[in-house]
Amino acid sequence: MFHKYASPRVFFPRTINEVLEMTETESDAVFWAGGTSLSRFSEHKAVINLPKVVISLGLVEELVKASRSEHSLDIGAMMTLDRLASLGRSTLPAGLYEAITRIGNRPLRCRATIGGHLALQDRLGDLRPLLQLLETKIEIRYLRERRGRRKPVSTIRKFPIALLEENPGLSKGELITRISIPTENWNIGVYKKIVPAADTDRKLIFTALARIEKDVLTEWRMAFSDGRTGVLRDRELEVDMAGRPLPLNHRELESIDEAIDVMTAPWEKRTYERETAKSLARGFLNHAGG
Repeated sequence: MFHKYASPRVFFPRTINEVLEMTETESDAVFWAGGTSLSRFSEHKAVINLPKVVISLGLVEELVKASRSEHSLDIGAMMTLDRLASLGRSTLPAGLYEAITRIGNRPLRCRATIGGHLALQDRLGDLRPLLQLLETKIEIRYLRERRGRRKPVSTIRKFPIALLEENPGLSKGELITRISIPTENWNIGVYKKIVPAADTDRKLIFTALARIEKDVLTEWRMAFSDGRTGVLRDRELEVDMAGRPLPLNHRELESIDEAIDVMTAPWEKRTYERETAKSLARGFLNHAGG
């Protein structure tokens, strides 16, 4: 008996406009960046189960460019994580080099793209907490109907990366084209990923930034994540502790512990993660004060 098998149709546009026009005629199309997400859901690791219609972004040169100005680092969505890391620790914003190199192994980072990483639907991805602290902005392109025009026109919108967590997140036909990270100077940038008891289904991501002037914590930011359910951050705590002399005293550290208990309330039954979060925060602040 022969089984009917319909080969997927794969398109290779060369410009962003061509990509968007294809989404109009191919409503069920799936964007292909590095393919790492699609391969996770394939039955056999050697063969990727492709959707019926695929729009490959590999030939869109505009999506692989990066530029740095006095105010920001602008990164095309198709830049691979490995290529992004190759820009170097001194070029990348604080903590980002360490965060990238902790993701998977190098073969995976050579395929995975920054845009694909941020577009994940079933989880947040490891970079989101740090990129939120860095006040990263996302550029999205999509087609929009306009009065008096026969065809929809390409439209750009930019928004803080934190809004990707909101529902519905990315809408169908929207394409992440670029991310923009402010190039502020931070004295310390820390990224740590801990997997409790080698359980790959559980992890704790801790990331923090600090700016210090004359032994004073002039500004700091801190966030936790389990990589799935959201980024935990307390902006009021950050504001309250800014301007404190370093090292922080015992009472100040205790108040941070109390704030983390409140911040990590969604992890009520994850005692290990909650206690580790407090330890990581203290370690970061003690290092900043050292």
